[in-house]
Amino acid sequence: MVVSFVASIALVSIRSSSAPAPSAHPTPPVKPSGQPPDRETVRVAAARAIARTLAPLPSRRLPEPTPRHQELAQLAAALKAPGGAVENPCTEWAGPFCARTTLDPFFSALDGLRSGGSTSRVTIEAFGNSLIAADRIVDVVRDDLTRMFGDGGRGLLLVDRMADYGPRVRTSSAADGWIVRTVGDVQPSSWPFGLAGVVHVSDKARARARFSLAGERQGTLFWVDKSAGPIELRVDGKLLVQTTPRNEASSQRTEFTLPPEATSLELIAHKRGTPIQGLVLDGPNPGVVLDTLGVAAADASLFLRAEEEMVTDQLRSRSPNLVIIMLGGNEVKRLQWGRSTFEKVERDLHRFIQRIKQAAPASACLMVGPLDAVLGRDAARPFQQRAELLEVIELERKIALEEGCAFFDMFAAMGGAGSLQRFHARGLVHDDLVHPRGHGLDLIGQLLGSALLKAWSETPRAEQPYALAEAWATLVGDDLLPHEVQPWRHAPPVALLPGDPKDPLTGGIQRVLSAARAWTPRSEEARWLVLDPAAAQAVPHSIATAGPVSLRCASLVATREPARSGEPCVPVTLPPLPPDLQDPHDRGVTVGAWILAELVRHDSRVVPRRNP
Repeated sequence: MVVSFVASIALVSIRSSSAPAPSAHPTPPVKPSGQPPDRETVRVAAARAIARTLAPLPSRRLPEPTPRHQELAQLAAALKAPGGAVENPCTEWAGPFCARTTLDPFFSALDGLRSGGSTSRVTIEAFGNSLIAADRIVDVVRDDLTRMFGDGGRGLLLVDRMADYGPRVRTSSAADGWIVRTVGDVQPSSWPFGLAGVVHVSDKARARARFSLAGERQGTLFWVDKSAGPIELRVDGKLLVQTTPRNEASSQRTEFTLPPEATSLELIAHKRGTPIQGLVLDGPNPGVVLDTLGVAAADASLFLRAEEEMVTDQLRSRSPNLVIIMLGGNEVKRLQWGRSTFEKVERDLHRFIQRIKQAAPASACLMVGPLDAVLGRDAARPFQQRAELLEVIELERKIALEEGCAFFDMFAAMGGAGSLQRFHARGLVHDDLVHPRGHGLDLIGQLLGSALLKAWSETPRAEQPYALAEAWATLVGDDLLPHEVQPWRHAPPVALLPGDPKDPLTGGIQRVLSAARAWTPRSEEARWLVLDPAAAQAVPHSIATAGPVSLRCASLVATREPARSGEPCVPVTLPPLPPDLQDPHDRGVTVGAWILAELVRHDSRVVPRRNP
């Protein structure tokens, strides 16, 4: 039997009081030793087991916001940038609950760092266009992650900058004698590209690049054995390693270990025409490493210009736990200019993600949609939104979910239509009306970093999915369990009104209903869990966190408006909750699990079968 909910609003009437309950739910008598527990007691135990699995993990608790976070939050409010949630598809179900998600490989790696049990680094590869290449967005994300989980080093760096301006966060501290080619160049390059989409070629003999060291111990040099001369790596002036080229036109990796007291590393290309694709510097301790792989003007089609064998070899050597792909802005412009088609954009995005997944099959994947895009300063209406933007965002979302990636809608997080104009009015966008700057970049970084960390914090972790499924089967009843339910990929948010969202009991009920994505139809309507209008006059708008909880009725109704009188309401009676269930959030999740099971039991009996 396939269970089908008929709507998107849960109507619940709850009474709660901090005073002891008179007699509505007397404490059940203690059963004689050896007597099996009754069905109700078994179901309560199952609801508690579900509550324990879905409860937030203390180890995933987020820290208090820093002054920078508070400042950027105020800026976001002023810009009407609400932020957003990462759409993190489920990959394994346990009853109606998600036991594994697309981002679980990354989240589990973070758990290892947080617990102190991990001895390895957690590596993130961030591909993108000029927004990533400018570093500032990923700098904010990197800072947030390393503050919580430790700093694993600077990761993949370039020999020199890609232009004669900009920061040196991802490059050497000083360089001389190099020319640069990128996948974003108009003219094709005779030099092959690797993972970074960038190659620096020595323009004279003994071209140099100096890297300041801060305790890094492990390194890797990515270079191409094509017309190359020897490459020296010198630590504090002393020779550490020298390559021996054979001109085999192949990708090379030279790994090395740095002395603990080293302060500087110098790279010297003996011969003009020596191509170098990057230098990795990793720290000695576990922590997060975020490799910045951004190229100005890039889109997925241009990243595919890189040599697949080289990309595969270098990406495997980085062994990423998460790959972030932040593309779309250049695709939108090229579609409008008639230089591309939606078919090409779709085909090349699929190919790009598949190339990454083949090289790093154990990595999680996150696609980040483009920012607001406008016609620009030369147009009669400069801030008019580009016509193709929304279609590209939806296309990227579809591709991400088809390829097993999570998705984050940056356009919506920034505030949707008109957001770029609001940023510009605050001086946070360059005059090209394309690229944010200053605190505008910082805010975009915080929107992404906060959404990623919130997803990690709020995603339940089911250590034993089969036990969660068994608990649900016990709670709902084996005879009523549906078979071959098609889980919904996307469920809208659940809100609890009235009620204080910070109230732990309220939050617990909301959490379990939000987690039951398999039982909620895809709809753009929000799901509201509200007090019965008649009862709301007599019940405080905040559900008390102490005392007994009794449920009058619950139903699912197909309307966006607050519950109307006369809506169908299924009587639901809560059993006596065990006296040791004192934590208000655990009580809330337990109550929520019971509510959900009763609704499923009712719908299984009275709602006609209908495939999701």
